[in-house]
Amino acid sequence: MSAAQARPAQDRDWKDQLVELHVLAANGDKAAASEAERWMADDPEVRKAWAEVEATCDRIRGSEGSA
Repeated sequence: MSAAQARPAQDRDWKDQLVELHVLAANGDKAAASEAERWMADDPEVRKAWAEVEATCDRIRGSEGSA
C-alpha cells in the first residue's frame, strides 16, 4: 500500500477520534474535554477540525428543532 493510500485512512482515524472526543466533551466528559484541549493546543489542524465538527453539530442540533 502506498503512502497516498494510507493517508486517507489515517485522516479518518484521527478525525473519528476527534468527533468521539467532541461528543463526549459536549456531554460532560471532563477527561475527554481535557484530552481534546491538550491535542488542540499541540496541533492547529486539530483545532480547525474541532471547530468544523462543532459547527456541524450546531447545524444538526438546529435542524432537529425545526423538524
